[in-house]
Amino acid sequence: MKVVIAGAGEVGTHLAKMLVGEHHDITLIDEKQSRLNAVSSNLDILTIFGSPTSISTLQEAGVGRAGLFIGVTPDESRNMTCCMLAKKLGAKKTVARVDELEYTQPDNLSFFQTLGVDSVIYPEQLAAQEINHLIRRPWVRQWWEVQGGQLMLFGVKVRRGVSILNRPLAEFSGPDDPYHITAIKRRGETLIPHGSDCIEEDDLVFVMTTPDHIGLVREILGKADTPEAHTVFYMGGADTVVQSINTLDPKIHVKLFERDPERHLDLSSAIHRSDILMLNGDGRDIDLLRDENIEHAQVFVAATLSSESNILACMAAKRLGVPKTIAMVENTEYIAMAEQLDIGSVLNKKAFAAGHIYRLLLRADVESLKYLSIAQADVIEYKVKKDSRITQKPIKDLHLPSSVNIGGYVRNNRGYLANGNTTFEAGDIVVAFSFKGECKKLEKFFK
Repeated sequence: MKVVIAGAGEVGTHLAKMLVGEHHDITLIDEKQSRLNAVSSNLDILTIFGSPTSISTLQEAGVGRAGLFIGVTPDESRNMTCCMLAKKLGAKKTVARVDELEYTQPDNLSFFQTLGVDSVIYPEQLAAQEINHLIRRPWVRQWWEVQGGQLMLFGVKVRRGVSILNRPLAEFSGPDDPYHITAIKRRGETLIPHGSDCIEEDDLVFVMTTPDHIGLVREILGKADTPEAHTVFYMGGADTVVQSINTLDPKIHVKLFERDPERHLDLSSAIHRSDILMLNGDGRDIDLLRDENIEHAQVFVAATLSSESNILACMAAKRLGVPKTIAMVENTEYIAMAEQLDIGSVLNKKAFAAGHIYRLLLRADVESLKYLSIAQADVIEYKVKKDSRITQKPIKDLHLPSSVNIGGYVRNNRGYLANGNTTFEAGDIVVAFSFKGECKKLEKFFK
């Protein structure tokens, strides 16, 4: 597919790298030649120097032949404008990055579609939703709900002393058990496990189950005694933090550290809760954290614009006894390092944007897609079509790619776990765990 990206900043460059690996025809537009030079020196893509709101520039980029046009410049108004122009010039689908929560509301989305903007993405909102999922469940590293919570997929770090360690999966996780181990991350590698494989100490284990059995899975994985979150410390008053605090359970006590005095003043109007304590200080300051009784916090969230600062702050919080830390890490090169340092959960806004946009490129009826950056894998929800290949045989006879594991499905608004004897029906929502970039191999089963 021909894809035109407007904006060679962090998000645009990340998307270009991801999509060129999928063998799409990528054109990147930007008004700074230095940005384009940095991208073209590493990627074999067409770059065009010019304004994405210029009709002549868009025509030069060939938007009339584009299956997808993506507006991800730093200016949301320009993103909206260039998407509208691209649609008029013939682009089949358009998506714009925005910075306003109200633009994501259903009524406004319908309005934007009439103007030529098919989809909008607000990465800060997506990141805030993920942070709140993790605050509510401090015992997990990653969390994913399917179809309103009919199925759950989550990642848990398994520690020493858990009874399931060094035992074949077949002994405690068979096809008829109410949970499935869909993947294991071990020493930087993600594995699709089989019955003879064992879980080792410090493995990151991804499990799918239904809501009724979450307590059982917590106990099996040694997380039954992890304390629930009553107090959360945030470092940095970025938009992601504002969205997180504004939508967090009001019963959870919040302290926010922001060292920029001007931003500290702005937060008073941006945050809707009146019961939080906002401190003009640095969340990496160990003495300050001690003075504010960090030992009473169950979760520490570092979400400044600096990946390095976020990682260092989480390390400091861990040393001071906070059981759960969450770091925003925008520099993808630091994600693996953050995992090795045992940062609790590592989030990346570019990955949220990429997952949303990548879904638009898949031909099958994809309900949603989430990229698990820490596992280098995708979680995909497919809607089964009538007479598609996935309905014709039980799973065990489909010869699915070895890089894919189907964990469960939702039928008639109820979640079920899948096994080798499962046969899917039209209308089912199927949840698959796939290595990064392997979605295309699975797509043909759902056409």
